[in-house]
Amino acid sequence: MSILKDASATAVYGSRATNGIIQIVTKQGKEGRINFEYDFNQSFAQPSIWPKKMSSYDRAIYANIARENDGLAPAYSQEGLDHFKNGTDPLNFANTDWRSLVLKNWAPMQKHSIRLTGGNETNRYYISLGHIDQNSLYKNNNHWMKRTNFRISNSTLIKQLGLTINTAIDGYRQHNTHPYTSTASNYYGVFSHINDKHSRYPGLNKFGLPYNITDNPVAETSKDAGYIRNIENVINGKGELIWALPWVEGLKIRAASNYRYYGETQKSWRKDAAQYDWDSDSPIYANKPLLNHQSSTGYSFTNQAFLEYAKQFNKHSVSALGGFEQYYEKTEWYSSQRENYAFNIDQIGVGDANTQTNGGEEAEMGRAAWIGQLKYNYDNKYYAEGSLRYDGSDRFAPGKRWGAFFSGSLGWVVTAEEFMQKLVEKNILNSLKLRVSYGETGLDQSAGRFQYMSTYSYDPRAYVMNGQYHPGFTEGNLASPDLTWYTTKQFDMGFDFASLNSRLYGSFDYFYYSTKGYLVAPIGESYLNTALGIGLPRIASNSEHRRAGVELSLGWRDNIGDFKYDIAGNFTIYNTIWALDESEAEASRLNPYHRSQQVKQNYYGAMYKNLGYYTSAEDVYNSPGIINSYNSGYLTAGDIKYEDTNGDGQITSEDYRRLGRSSTPHNQFGLNINLNYKGFYFSTLFQGSLAFDLYTSSSLAMQTGQTGDMPVAYDYQTDFWTPSNRNAQYPRLMSNTGLNANNNYAYSDFWLIDGSYIRMKDFQFGYDLKYSLLKKVSWLNRCKVGIAGQNIFTISKATKYGLDPEPKDTGYYGYPVERTLAFTLNLGF
Repeated sequence: MSILKDASATAVYGSRATNGIIQIVTKQGKEGRINFEYDFNQSFAQPSIWPKKMSSYDRAIYANIARENDGLAPAYSQEGLDHFKNGTDPLNFANTDWRSLVLKNWAPMQKHSIRLTGGNETNRYYISLGHIDQNSLYKNNNHWMKRTNFRISNSTLIKQLGLTINTAIDGYRQHNTHPYTSTASNYYGVFSHINDKHSRYPGLNKFGLPYNITDNPVAETSKDAGYIRNIENVINGKGELIWALPWVEGLKIRAASNYRYYGETQKSWRKDAAQYDWDSDSPIYANKPLLNHQSSTGYSFTNQAFLEYAKQFNKHSVSALGGFEQYYEKTEWYSSQRENYAFNIDQIGVGDANTQTNGGEEAEMGRAAWIGQLKYNYDNKYYAEGSLRYDGSDRFAPGKRWGAFFSGSLGWVVTAEEFMQKLVEKNILNSLKLRVSYGETGLDQSAGRFQYMSTYSYDPRAYVMNGQYHPGFTEGNLASPDLTWYTTKQFDMGFDFASLNSRLYGSFDYFYYSTKGYLVAPIGESYLNTALGIGLPRIASNSEHRRAGVELSLGWRDNIGDFKYDIAGNFTIYNTIWALDESEAEASRLNPYHRSQQVKQNYYGAMYKNLGYYTSAEDVYNSPGIINSYNSGYLTAGDIKYEDTNGDGQITSEDYRRLGRSSTPHNQFGLNINLNYKGFYFSTLFQGSLAFDLYTSSSLAMQTGQTGDMPVAYDYQTDFWTPSNRNAQYPRLMSNTGLNANNNYAYSDFWLIDGSYIRMKDFQFGYDLKYSLLKKVSWLNRCKVGIAGQNIFTISKATKYGLDPEPKDTGYYGYPVERTLAFTLNLGF
């Protein structure tokens, strides 16, 4: 697998390579005897970062404090607190740990892979079969994924003709399922209820059955719940002919075709699980079942025909490529649905015929390109390369479908020069290569289908006449006649080097991207749309988006006797800017504090700047407050104070300023360590990002909407403002944050958290038994055992709040990032 990013490498791949490509060369057979390999991996996963919640007793104490701060009577009497503490009234004063009820501690996964390779000079083959069985944290094992994949490839050389025939077929079948009820159908539904449901409510009744309350995650994930079941089948076929023409040395004709077919079915059986009153074992079902069945199929193919030439003339090396490429894709989708099932049978024909609905659609798209590439190098010292693509896409109107894009690059191996030989011989500088490239690529993905045409939407039930539905049409947006290719210009320059007998090595790159051609809404779109009754067409603009930065890597490799090591680090820093954005509203564009263009996009957003907390009633009285906060009478010491940045004596959105750091990290780094010693091996990757922010809100910020809420749920939330704790992390504790019109939860930099982190992303440790113990076992050519892991630990300020900074999680509402430990076995025969 190779990551290609510079212009010379990506431009030849066309529109889908605008931001770089990941080039994967699939495994093929090797010449030699038949070789059989088997790999096994058994792993267990748990949440990497997930803070434990307080008990109901502790939360109730803080709930009383919040009520007291609001001048209200306690929510829980001493008798109630005793019930929480002693568990003497589990119905009314429960202490429910929702996570332990719904989730298990570890999620297992198994991977199996077998491979068969072999061949001779004229024929090589490769066969593989793999299977993954992945379970989740759900206790009832009703969320899982199973995947089986295969690959068969063969390469045949007909020497007499100079013809090479490469064929391959691969594919997979994937089956996954997730519970489905009327209150939860995905991760957000389940995990928001696990994390937000009050611990004072019971999850199970006195008989250990799911208790009858809404949004009960125990019921939502029970075996009695419905399901969303996906089955996906994919098959890919490739055929390639390479003919080395006997009349011209170095000239080849290559023709290739790749075909992909997929079929997917999704069966969504929305069925509420049985729930029970506290002292009953009679089931209660909230809603009748619903069944939706969807199926989609499609195929795509890429055909290529190229003429290739490569020849060495003394110290001159020349290669050229030219040809044609076409891509076509066709998809179909159909669905059917029925509701109000009287019988618990998950078949479409059993549902109420009066509720039946169906739908379907078809789509197709195509691209084509003429491609040319020329490479030259002299004495492996000077390199030059150029490419040209003439791209076509059916996303644009006839006459604007084609665009020409090109790239060029130069390289110089400085250490190949005569004047550098003394440095090379003394191992001061073993290699140094300078390179520079420039390229332009087209981008068509931003264009929706048929935007260049006036469109109409068909509604089979547009109106009712004489008790029957009649169809009708509604007019869509007007056509956008300017729609054509966006163009990304890319410039790269850098160098690669090695020194000290190639023990010290590294590289440096500077990159610059500029994208133009954006279509924007006409000025005055909102009121013109109202007047016309339809959306206006997008028009061409001079908008330009830029991205620039540097990448560097540095490594050291050496050995001390039998101990070999290789340690390498890398760092990337970049920034983005709208040099011009004609889509930005005029009011924002004219405001130097709000506008998003001509400003580096390394800020979080335009928001209020906090000044800490009000210190007293006098401080509130003498300070401007947010206009919608019902004046200052509802504010007091411990509430958040905001800066009147424009000095008009009031806090409004005009006081917004660009604050914080971008939620997308603009600084990223990594450290790779590889160690080997007499059959033992160890490798690890540390990875991280710097200078970016996360924004906390909702329950993480203790924002409540009802006076009976328990705002404090985690230990770190006990650091709230009091007269004796004026430098607290949180403002004063409230039972209902709406009592001061949510002043403390206005959009401000107060709630920004530094997301910078470093994480041990993965590691592998093992031993090659063939090194010594099984060295003489001739029928076994590989035998390794080891352990591996991912997301082992994370160092970050965000972890204090239970947040995982890598996916920018800000609320515990997704499936948690997992720490994984695995046991591995690799055999070869």
